Amino acid sequence: MSRYFNFDKEKFKLEKFREKARKFYDKNQILCSKLNRSQKFYYFGFVFGLLAAFWYVTPFSKIYFSVFITAGLLLSCGVASDILIVYKKVWETNIGKGLILVIYAAATNFAYALSSQIVNEIVTFESSKLIYSINLVAVMLLPLFILAFTYLVFAVILIFGQFYMLMIAHAEQFKTNECLKHIVPEKIESYALRTFLARFFVFPSVLGFYWSISGHAMPAYVNFVEHTTKVFIYNLEAKKFSRCELSKGQKVIEINDKEIVVVEKLNGGYFFSPQICSPKLKPND
Repeated sequence: MSRYFNFDKEKFKLEKFREKARKFYDKNQILCSKLNRSQKFYYFGFVFGLLAAFWYVTPFSKIYFSVFITAGLLLSCGVASDILIVYKKVWETNIGKGLILVIYAAATNFAYALSSQIVNEIVTFESSKLIYSINLVAVMLLPLFILAFTYLVFAVILIFGQFYMLMIAHAEQFKTNECLKHIVPEKIESYALRTFLARFFVFPSVLGFYWSISGHAMPAYVNFVEHTTKVFIYNLEAKKFSRCELSKGQKVIEINDKEIVVVEKLNGGYFFSPQICSPKLKPND
């Protein structure tokens, strides 16, 4: 009898657990139906953050790191989603389109100018004809510009965040005010104040984390850009055959009729040396 009694007791506990799990699932479904894309990322990011803290204090602490990384990725996706939303909102206005195009033109011009300087420092001579290498360096500088743009958006959010808090706190009053009703969006996201506070915590945490990583990775990335550019110049921009005399294994970049840059690969490194062209074809006396 006691065995059957224990079995019924365990079955009752299991049913009770299933009922609680079902209620929790239904509540989450209702909650998620009210959240936008960014809010969902933040919500699940915080949930996984709590799970990471739980696993950290248990004997199964090795699981903590995986769950913590998952939380970080979800929060990062939330930040990226917010940035895309801001970009889309700005792009929908004529002034915003003009501003984005001006920023894009300025950033493109700056990227090409900076990449030209980098190629010039690598070659240590006139490098304006290395157009393909300059374009390649400009592309490799793209992650740095994306990071800078992200911090620019973050600064804008911080500056205008207090106005946003004021707006959502008095949204109903603003909607009935003839002077202010057009400032307030027709639809304000659910849990706006809580979401703003979450963003106020998540943005500096996520961006600070990536800033720290970029600070440590920057020297390695600079070396990567420099090495990749040298490899590209030697294999694709420099010419194996030239009207100028070359030694075995040398390649040439022609600057003008008289000046050249000889490129050599020695001991796994690439070396550039400006020289005067010594023509293969000599005029007959």
